[in-house]
Amino acid sequence: MFSWRITKYNPKNRDVKGCYLDKKEWTCFSEVGTKVSKEDYIRTESDYINAITTFMDELGVNKLYLNALEMWSDEVKSQNVSPFLSKMWVGKPISAQEIKELAKLTLRNVIWCKLSCKNKFFVHFGYDYYMYIGTNRDSPNARKKIEATGLYVEEF
Repeated sequence: MFSWRITKYNPKNRDVKGCYLDKKEWTCFSEVGTKVSKEDYIRTESDYINAITTFMDELGVNKLYLNALEMWSDEVKSQNVSPFLSKMWVGKPISAQEIKELAKLTLRNVIWCKLSCKNKFFVHFGYDYYMYIGTNRDSPNARKKIEATGLYVEEF
């Protein structure tokens, strides 16, 4: 399996242990309006979401399965997404549009989820805008397209 960490963080700003050193960098949706403008946030969020579909397109994957789902009730209420999330359950096949919405909600700290397609593809998220993608074959075209947006694709 090939695996990458996709982030907005330049690897040149890491110490020898891999810790990111730029403390001025925004790391959370709650920082919109203070550390990041809404416009810059939306652009970055879109780049992350498009990174998922870019890999899927290269692999010929058109749906994923929900493998794990955690929800934070206060955030679900504040984002008004209860109707959408009430239709989600572990094991459910997820369409491309639903993948985009789940990724957005994860990046905004409303939920946490893992998505996959058998042994072909997976995506899950860590804290502070770290996204992990794995595939059953190398995906050089997807990586180049994602890096062209300004995101970093690091072997992981």
